[in-house]
Amino acid sequence: MEDLEIITPYGLDKKKALKPYKKEDKSALLTELNLLQKINEELKDNPKLFDEIQQIFNKIKNIKYSLQRCENLKTLDDTELFEIKNFALASNELVERLKECSFMRFKESISPLMDVISLLDPENNGLPTFHIYEAYSRDLSEIRRKKLELEDRIMKEPESEKREELKEKRFELVSKEREEEFTIRKRLTKTLQQYTDLLWKNINEIGKLDFLIAKAKLALKYDAIKPNITNELKIHLRNFYNPYIKEMLKKRAKTFIPITLTVQKGVSVITGANMAGKTVTLKSFILNTLLAHLGFFVFAEEAQFPILDYIHFISDDMQSVSRGLSTFGAEIVSLNDLIQQRRDQECLVVMDEFARGTNPKEASYLIKAVLNYLNNLNFITIIATHYDGIIETDMTHYQVRGLKDVNFEKLKQKININHQSSIETIQDHMDYQLEQVPSENEVPKDALNIAILLGLDQEIINLAKKYYKKGEKNN
Repeated sequence: MEDLEIITPYGLDKKKALKPYKKEDKSALLTELNLLQKINEELKDNPKLFDEIQQIFNKIKNIKYSLQRCENLKTLDDTELFEIKNFALASNELVERLKECSFMRFKESISPLMDVISLLDPENNGLPTFHIYEAYSRDLSEIRRKKLELEDRIMKEPESEKREELKEKRFELVSKEREEEFTIRKRLTKTLQQYTDLLWKNINEIGKLDFLIAKAKLALKYDAIKPNITNELKIHLRNFYNPYIKEMLKKRAKTFIPITLTVQKGVSVITGANMAGKTVTLKSFILNTLLAHLGFFVFAEEAQFPILDYIHFISDDMQSVSRGLSTFGAEIVSLNDLIQQRRDQECLVVMDEFARGTNPKEASYLIKAVLNYLNNLNFITIIATHYDGIIETDMTHYQVRGLKDVNFEKLKQKININHQSSIETIQDHMDYQLEQVPSENEVPKDALNIAILLGLDQEIINLAKKYYKKGEKNN
């Protein structure tokens, strides 16, 4: 969201008010995505036009408080009238620029404010300035003429006593001038009141346009695509990514590997050793799902989503100090809250290494029970785990390819040459892509291989191999 190039205070208001679209809002979401696509295409074809539009946005100040005061007939001051005039001038500039756009939405919804400009620019000079013009009142013109004459006489009067008399007369004229200016501002406020609905409408539409252009620029910057919104309880993302991770790797001259994942009603389990990128995959998946629900383009080559009732993420960093809960306790409370409140809804539930903070044997039993329960709800459930024996035949099993195709001898030689960069070297050879495998496939045993590559003491490695063989015999 920090990459969104929002300029106007009204665009920022739209960002602050952002919330996921609900099922009943499907039509509105599709309209938003279609409009975003049109702006995206227009932005590619005519970037100069959008630069000009954003330059106009830079002139726009927040006049909401002034409009509220105007609606309540609270007399506006010169600054408020100046800002309303500038807003009207900017609105008219936008109307002219939008004539060059091919899409009709904002051509029709942002109105020219000629009457407001005429009211606040009685001399028709078209300048972005404002003061109480003499054209508003003959009395004001006469007062100011007399005041200027007095000021001229004061400057020329040699006698101090007479100068003081003239100054007193000037003071009286200044008071009359202020009274007349207040009367004029009061009249202007009352006249402006009849245009407040139109001003509010332009504020709303300019905020929408500003926000949409920011979303379109974000999409172009990261090659994001329009998601396909369906009624099927299934999410499909082909070659999706997190742009932050992608940019970070690019700066380090590292290769980025996009991920493909398809999940539907039921349980999908992702297995893989530590360092296999499961957490990044889950967070990137959630990021793109949330973006689609917020009316953004997504970071993928192909994307399909339903509109979900709720998206829930449970991870091992959920420790709640304020509630006196361990990570495991916080996970259980979070899961139970979800089930009690959302069991009859269509939800996406993502769990990253659920129950890792408790006894492994107990944890595997508990996870198996949780997955079997969730498998019968209208949930799309994804869990990343390194526990064996928890996947049923009616669940989908994905494995991180990891170090599956790596030549360990060559990799070990590279690490021995530069041992200080051993972890980075392993990460460079890790394949983070997912492949669907049979549900009975065991969790990859990359942990021992990684320990060997990182140079763990050989005596410990030998003992570990011994225990591995013993464990396999017992199974």
